[in-house]
Amino acid sequence: MNNSEDCAAPTDAAAIADVARVRGRAVRRVFIITLFLNAAVAIAKALYGYSSHSLSVGTDSLHSILDASGNVLALFGLHWAAVPADERHPYGRRKIEILAALGIGVLIVIGMFEFAVAAVESLRGHGTPPQIGVAGFAVVIATMVVNVFVTRYEHRKGHELGSTLLHADAQHTKSDLYASAAVVASFLAVRAGFAWADGVATLVLVALVSHVAWEVFKENVPILIDAAVLDPEGVIAVARDMPGVRDVHRVRSRGVRHAVELDLHLQVGADMSLTSAHRLAREIEAQLRVKFPELSDVVIHIEPAPVPDDKPSPQSS
Repeated sequence: MNNSEDCAAPTDAAAIADVARVRGRAVRRVFIITLFLNAAVAIAKALYGYSSHSLSVGTDSLHSILDASGNVLALFGLHWAAVPADERHPYGRRKIEILAALGIGVLIVIGMFEFAVAAVESLRGHGTPPQIGVAGFAVVIATMVVNVFVTRYEHRKGHELGSTLLHADAQHTKSDLYASAAVVASFLAVRAGFAWADGVATLVLVALVSHVAWEVFKENVPILIDAAVLDPEGVIAVARDMPGVRDVHRVRSRGVRHAVELDLHLQVGADMSLTSAHRLAREIEAQLRVKFPELSDVVIHIEPAPVPDDKPSPQSS
C-alpha cells in the first residue's frame, strides 16, 4: 500500500510539472507576440517624433518603450523561473529581472528629463517648431489600434491561461491609449496655430510616464530588500484550519509576485509522531499552494506545542 502511494506521487508531480511547462510556453508565446507589436509601436513613434520635431510623440515613444521592456522583463522572469536552483543560487535567479527593471527605469527617467528640458525650451520660444502632417495622425492612430488589439489579446489569453502577469501587462498597455489621445489633441492644436501645445502635451506625457516609472521603482525596490509579499493572516488562516495544528507563528514571505518564497513555524501536539507531523506539513503546503498559486517554495518548521507544567517552578530565594 505504501509502495503504491510512493509511486503515484512522482507521477502526479510530473503531470503537474508538464501542465506548468505547457502553460509557461503559452504565456511566453503571448509575450513574444506583444513584444514585437509594442516594439513596432515604439519605433514608429520615435521615428516620426524625430522627423517631425514633435516632442510629444518622442515622449510618447518612451511610454511604448516601457511596454516593450515590460514584455522583455516578463520573458526574463518566465525563463529564470524555469531554471532550477543550484548550489551557488539556492533561491534561483529571479531577482535578475528586478535589476533589469530598475535599470530600465533609470534610463526612462534620464530620457524624461531630456524631454522635459526640451519642452520647457520649446515653451520659451526656443527650438524647432513641430511639423505635423497627415502622416503624424496616421502613425499615432495606427499605434492606438495596435494598443487596443494588444490589450484585448492579453486580457483574453490571461483569462484562458489564468495568468495574472498577462492581465497586469494588458492594463499597462491600456494606459498608452490615454497618452496617445493627448498626442492627437496636441496635433490638432498645433495645426490650428497653437505651436505651444506640443510643449504642453510633452509635459503632460512626462508626468504620465513618470508615474509609470515610479510604479516600476515602487514595485521592484521592496523585492530587493525582501519586503513581505503575502498577508500573514491569510497564511495563518489556512494552516489553523488543519486538524492537529495548535498554533502558527513567524510567517515570513519574500520574492517576486509570481514566485514567492514562504516559511512559517507550526506548533503541533508534543505527542504527535514525526511521520504524522511531516504528513500534516505536506497537507498544509498543498493547501497553501492552492490559495497562493504564486508560491515557488514553502518551508514549514515543526515545533512541539508547549506543555503546561503541573509542578510549580522553583522560586529563587
